Amino acid sequence: MIKLITTIIAIQTFTVIAENSPRHLIKKGLKAYKEGSYTNAIDYLSNTTQTYPDVGHYNLGVAQFRNQEYIKSSNSFEEAVRSQDLSLQADAYYNHGTALLAQTTKITKSEDILNAINLTLEAIEKFELSLMLSPNAIDAKQNHEQASKLRILLEFKRGQSLYNEAEQLLIQEQAKLAKLNYNKAEQQFRKILSELDLDHIKSKEYLSLTVEKIEMLKQAVLDAKSDLTQSLKLIQDYQYQLASKILTHPSKERNYAFDINSELKNRYDQTIQKNQQIINIVNDLLNEVNTAK
Repeated sequence: MIKLITTIIAIQTFTVIAENSPRHLIKKGLKAYKEGSYTNAIDYLSNTTQTYPDVGHYNLGVAQFRNQEYIKSSNSFEEAVRSQDLSLQADAYYNHGTALLAQTTKITKSEDILNAINLTLEAIEKFELSLMLSPNAIDAKQNHEQASKLRILLEFKRGQSLYNEAEQLLIQEQAKLAKLNYNKAEQQFRKILSELDLDHIKSKEYLSLTVEKIEMLKQAVLDAKSDLTQSLKLIQDYQYQLASKILTHPSKERNYAFDINSELKNRYDQTIQKNQQIINIVNDLLNEVNTAK
């Protein structure tokens, strides 16, 4: 479970606090926060950041996080890390990373997975900076581990999404776009297996399926080229009908090849047209001969 350091820092004072002074607003913000009134806490604390840039932004970030304003919270903690207090700086880095991770929970669309991955990578960096300042911080170590696991999950989901999209495109015989997605999916699964988790079982399974589909599309183009070469040879040998049968034989694989290689389709169309013209001429000649008899 991702944890946030939730303590709001109070400014110690032994003098009377003036009404609506930054110190008084911190006190009121702390009271509102403890009561669960995060919106009021934000209102009070947002007026303390000019006087207390580090503590003010830190406190504001905590309240914003509790109010599920994760982007604003992240921005506040980014300001708080400028503090010269190394302990506060470590906590601010930690909370900044946590706020970044929390943003990924708001991402639901598959096309936004890359954005979630980038947020996770940035969060990992913040936890590492926190650990540099506070090496024994258990929470930072746990969140770093959770973020690393989340990154692997998101990287896999991205590869899976690319693969599934390729499958849908192939059903629609948009093989060129499908091939592009298969190639991206292959890169994604290889990245996971080489950089993140050498034994990621699901990535191994999907990588095998992806490579199989890429090879199938390559073979579809090779087979279409081979059929064209064979047909041209048959035409040279005056076997026009047999050439026509090969050239016009319908198959999904040939449609894939045509979508991937439009020039190949043009060559097929031209060859079919010329071959049919010859067949028509031959048929006309045969009809004239039969009529003459």
